[in-house]
Amino acid sequence: MSRSSFTPLQKAVEMTLDRLGLGVGMVNVVVHRVWSEVVGEKVASRSQPGLLKNGRLQVTVGDAVWLQQLTMLKPAILAGLESHLGSGVVRDVFFTLGTISLPAARPEATSQGRNNPFTPEMQVRLDEILQPIQDQECREVLARILRKAWQVD
Repeated sequence: MSRSSFTPLQKAVEMTLDRLGLGVGMVNVVVHRVWSEVVGEKVASRSQPGLLKNGRLQVTVGDAVWLQQLTMLKPAILAGLESHLGSGVVRDVFFTLGTISLPAARPEATSQGRNNPFTPEMQVRLDEILQPIQDQECREVLARILRKAWQVD
C-alpha cells in the first residue's frame, strides 16, 4: 500500500465526526480553545464563548460595560475568528450578559499548558457530543480526543 493512499488522522477524525453529525461540536471546541488568542487575555477573562449554531456564536459577558465594549469590537472579533477558523465558520457573534466561569489563571500561561480544569460546563458539552454515539469504545476514544483538544488531562 502506498503512502499516498493513507488519510491523515486529522482528516479521518473530521470525516468521522461529520458522518456522526458531530462536526459542529468539534468547531465549538476549537472556538473555546482559540478564544483567548482571538480576543486577548484581558477580554477572555471577562467573556466566555458559548455555542456556535448556524454560524452564530453566543458569547457571555460578565458585565454591561464589557458587553458594550465587545459589541463595538464585533467586526475585529469576527475577523480574528475567521483567521483562526476559516471563512464562514463564524458569521455572526452576539453577546449576552451573564455569569462567566473561567479559571483564575489561564492555562496558556503555564509552562506545560495542561493545568486546565475540566469544568462542569465542559462535562455537559462533552456529554451532549457523546450522547448519540452507541459504541462504548468509540465514545471513550472520542472523549479522550475532545479532552485533549480542550487541553484537559
